[in-house]
Amino acid sequence: MNEKMPSREAVARLREQYPEGARVELVSMNDPYSALRPGDKGRVSLVDDTGTIFVNWDNGSELGIVYGVDSVKLLEHERNYETGADFWRDTAAKYSLEEAVGICGRYLSMQLKTDSGEERQFCRELFVAMMEDTLGRVDPDKLIYPLAFEDADRRNEVSLYQENRDRNAYCAQAIDTEISASYYETYHYNLELAAMAVIQEYGFARVNAVLAHNLQQHEYDGRYSRDNKEWAAGLDLPEGAFDYAYMKAHPILLEDFTKHARKLYEELGAERFALPGREESGEAVQGYQVIRSISFDNRRGFAIGHNPDAVEPFVTWQFTVDNGARDFYWGKYSSDISGAADYYTARTLSYLKDENVKEVENPLAAMEMSTEQNYNMIDGLRNNMASPKADLTDGQTHDEVAELAPETLPDEKQSVLEQIREARKNPAPPSPKAELDRSAPELEL
Repeated sequence: MNEKMPSREAVARLREQYPEGARVELVSMNDPYSALRPGDKGRVSLVDDTGTIFVNWDNGSELGIVYGVDSVKLLEHERNYETGADFWRDTAAKYSLEEAVGICGRYLSMQLKTDSGEERQFCRELFVAMMEDTLGRVDPDKLIYPLAFEDADRRNEVSLYQENRDRNAYCAQAIDTEISASYYETYHYNLELAAMAVIQEYGFARVNAVLAHNLQQHEYDGRYSRDNKEWAAGLDLPEGAFDYAYMKAHPILLEDFTKHARKLYEELGAERFALPGREESGEAVQGYQVIRSISFDNRRGFAIGHNPDAVEPFVTWQFTVDNGARDFYWGKYSSDISGAADYYTARTLSYLKDENVKEVENPLAAMEMSTEQNYNMIDGLRNNMASPKADLTDGQTHDEVAELAPETLPDEKQSVLEQIREARKNPAPPSPKAELDRSAPELEL
């Protein structure tokens, strides 16, 4: 019987020491009827308000460790996995995706103070595998509301703007917390692991934006590098959305944290997922090519279209799906890609918050991939094949082939994000007003 109730502080320490998913080994249990024996191992499921540590034991038992009566020890260095990727795959197979992300995220945070190169490599492998499997899945909490307050007010989305502003502030606090927690030796910090821990919870886009905001506010601080300042200046942030995203960490630590976060982003190619949904090669609709879309399990979705010859070259649509065919309507036309991307993201975020829906694979792409001979031919026409070209590569690298035999390579288009970045660096002049021949009226999304 538990004769001593722990204080709230003691329970908090236990929860920090024995997070969900942590591996433990039984030291002693004061229960003569239990089949558990010292040395048995299991995984923590929770710590309740009485300080009892509930464990899913490997032998099938679910008996808890009573505070002040029984005891276990944490197996911090036990790993039954050769790589971090193995750890992620096994965890994702045993739990839901959300639970697996939480368990592995807490594992990353637990290792912040490690000075082991092997452990750091394990964590990096874990982070990469986790991000690759989850970055393409839309998560409302990781989407940044891209519009300024005035636009949000006009669209009756002030609550989204405010939620986004608050989450930006929480992200800034998390960066400070993880930087501090990564201190493991005099003048030594595990800032790469700290970046991983924050990114897995808040996402690349929000972490990048919060860091960029901080750098933009310290443009003349010589403790930040010119490279980081120029990177930050290239990010277009909604006015006022980061007013509370203050960070207190020392500039030298924030400088290095930013370098690690940027390196992870670039190495993973995470900009592929900076907008919700997936890129497309272009279903033709009213003279526009669909270049990106997101679909939901209620047979609705949103898309961006592009027509370089139109007065307003970009459009954001909503669509419905019937028997694999999409019906596009409610078009919002834009003169540049950044405007279309902002409306597309805001509309997607609003829809996810208002409706109980989940993202699904693009039904047209899924249908095509089941019949196409070539995955590069996802273009709205089924069962077509590319004209064969002679293989002149003979083992050369992509760059070598591009120089020696460029005709053998498929056409390479800028991604939507690359177009957005280019548009923001070199904004197009305002388009002349003209009447457009459209079969659907332009409505505010």
